[in-house]
Amino acid sequence: MRTSNGRPHSACDGRLGGPIVVLCYPHGGAETLSRLLSASRSLAPTSGTGIIPLCHAAVATWQQAEEHGRPPSALAVKSVRALAAQMITLIQARTGASRWCETAFTVTAAATTFQQVFPETTFVCLHRSLRAVLVEGFRAYPWGLGASPFWPYSGPHPGNNASTITAFWISRTEDLLEFEAAHSAACMRIRHEDLVADTGAVAAEIYTYLGLTDGDLTALNLRQPNVGRHDSRDDPDQQLPIPVDQIPSRLLAKAAELHKELDYPTIQSHGLAAGRQADAP
Repeated sequence: MRTSNGRPHSACDGRLGGPIVVLCYPHGGAETLSRLLSASRSLAPTSGTGIIPLCHAAVATWQQAEEHGRPPSALAVKSVRALAAQMITLIQARTGASRWCETAFTVTAAATTFQQVFPETTFVCLHRSLRAVLVEGFRAYPWGLGASPFWPYSGPHPGNNASTITAFWISRTEDLLEFEAAHSAACMRIRHEDLVADTGAVAAEIYTYLGLTDGDLTALNLRQPNVGRHDSRDDPDQQLPIPVDQIPSRLLAKAAELHKELDYPTIQSHGLAAGRQADAP
């Protein structure tokens, strides 16, 4: 686990007190991180409020009104910020918290716009391994992927659920990594597997990075060593067979690159490269 720019975790200078946005994708394990952050008395946790895509749409509307393709003007940013700030203030007032924390499954283009409007935002980018997302997808949709978050990626892989989920994971993981690279000073990278394996240690790093108080961390009761430690060998999902024969080799090769970039074990050690792989699109 590390910040996206490889530096040690520390509070973001100039960002303490600003909004916190957890960027993830469906079935990426956001619920685990949300529970951890919800334990903080300083935060007003929400999910899917629509505020981030609203800012994106409002800025785009301002750019059309101003009839130029340049970045949003100071007037546009000020206007959109005032609109969103009213809603964020209302959420904080309802909970008594001093900071807003949104979990968002939005595309990162909207997050980029939100960062323009609220430059003091800190982003927590949550990743999960391909195998875990495959297992989650098969378990959540045992009869087919129709109407699931994976469905938009099914076009090139009709009837091939393993390839569809893999294509989804590659697209969303690349999107997150590109956002981290473009906003490295504002991003913290978390892997879901680390969060589950040693919740106490990861919680301490997250709370420190976000500038949350010791009182918040004590409330979590996670200072004891190894609280939340998890042995994947005890997880029955690890025994779920993955039909890798159905996944084209080009998708597996790309997934392997992303696994390496995220410091995950190789695809082979995850049990995702046994047998002859399909080469169909």
